[in-house]
Amino acid sequence: MKTKSYALGLALALSLPCLAYAEDPAPGPANTTIDLKYWMEFAKQGNAAAQYGLGYRYANGQGVERDDAQAVEWYEKAAAQGNAQAQYALAYMYSNGRGIDADQKQANDWYLRAAQRGNADAQYAIGYSLANGRGMDADNEQAVNWYQKSAAQGQAQAQYALGYMYANGLGVQQDYAIALGWYRKSADQGRTDAQYALGHMYDNGQGTAEDQAGAIDWYRKAADQGYAQAQYALGYAYANGRGVERSDADAYSWYRKAADKGRADAQYAVGYSLANGLGVSRDYRQALQWYRKSADQGRSDAQYALGYLYANGQGVKADESAAVKWYRKSADQGDAQGEYALAFMYSGGRGVAKDYGKALEWYGKSADQGQADAQYALGYIYQNGQGTAPDKTAAASWYRKAADQHNSQGQYALAYLYYQGEGVAKDYGQAADLFRKAAEQGDARAEYGLGYMYYNGYGVPKDSGIAADWFNKAAAKGLPEAQHGLGYMEANGEGPIKDLGPLGQGRSADGGTGDSLGWITLRLLMALVP
Repeated sequence: MKTKSYALGLALALSLPCLAYAEDPAPGPANTTIDLKYWMEFAKQGNAAAQYGLGYRYANGQGVERDDAQAVEWYEKAAAQGNAQAQYALAYMYSNGRGIDADQKQANDWYLRAAQRGNADAQYAIGYSLANGRGMDADNEQAVNWYQKSAAQGQAQAQYALGYMYANGLGVQQDYAIALGWYRKSADQGRTDAQYALGHMYDNGQGTAEDQAGAIDWYRKAADQGYAQAQYALGYAYANGRGVERSDADAYSWYRKAADKGRADAQYAVGYSLANGLGVSRDYRQALQWYRKSADQGRSDAQYALGYLYANGQGVKADESAAVKWYRKSADQGDAQGEYALAFMYSGGRGVAKDYGKALEWYGKSADQGQADAQYALGYIYQNGQGTAPDKTAAASWYRKAADQHNSQGQYALAYLYYQGEGVAKDYGQAADLFRKAAEQGDARAEYGLGYMYYNGYGVPKDSGIAADWFNKAAAKGLPEAQHGLGYMEANGEGPIKDLGPLGQGRSADGGTGDSLGWITLRLLMALVP
């Protein structure tokens, strides 16, 4: 059984910016220039501003010992008099369970009162609650309405949120240009999520012409402030030369910064870099640890990668049962690589009882997602009737899907079916063409097959010289059939033959016509393995 080559790739596109939950902004500071004793006196006399100020002092331990319960008491007094700052502050305490039992519905009631009085932070907060169904029914249109009121007052969170709503068509018609404008207003105030979002839009040409260099500028602003998603984006840019000169070392550095903050995609990228020696010395043991961090967060490609390391004993003692466990976690999430790997283990009885039926099932899931190796493997199963009745037509169909994706195994296998006329009408021209495609990718069997077609003039003009060239390529890779073919040709004075050492020296005693009878027809290699 042939081991699948190690080819783990990073995502082709960066993740979209998201409106992750962030705490509502803390209540704004009160005037603390007035001596505390006077502040206390004014508050007791019923001055709403002083009551709010005193509550703020207790909430933040300014001049007094921090006491959230006392803060709530004074906020309530000021809020009852209609002080918008106190109403917002009281809502904040309810929302965060400070000095009082957490109660989001009560928080929303006070946010709404403060918002109606024009408090920008409260307008953002009630908008966020409406957009996310936080303690109330979700209503994107109403959320946008409140975000607009807050954003118009320069509230940076609301500007970002409004950009997000326009970018995703939530509560408004999608409009990238408007989204870009609001993101920029927020980004100019230093908000890292807005800076990342703005970079993403430049990177993808949303609302503006694609500008990778401009994207890098905004990613870097956010990354330099420690924003993990932007750090990952910078790593991806360096790894792929997008807007910057390609540098695996810089990519690894930025990936590591994001990974240290717990981002699963960055942890996978760090593991991939370590496993492949990209920008850092190859270290399978370290790669295993980073893959595990990512896999434990549920990332399916990391689960597949972890399974691969266990299956092949890289960075850890080989353990096929552990490999199957991680492959299954990946496959259960619909990861095509994980599905293929799990099928491979079932097919060979590695870490699990051999079960062609299960192999067929998982190969099918992977193949349906376009995984070329799985499509080839499925063709092989149908060709040979493993876990199902033999079906050469179905085999040819799956081989073709793999071949159309430039999979050399699929190209070779389909070529063989055309040569034999199994599952498809016999067609030497098609066979030769497919052998050539696989041979040009370095497939030794296809190199031999193409040489065979030239030697016999099947589907191509008969040409012993070209045949020898292809036989030589395959023979240099150690393919016995090609080596025997060369021996037969040399024995019959055909060539030119590359000097391969003992194999290519001299003729056999009988001129190469007796003992080589089995090679006069130069039969094609029959073994096809997934």
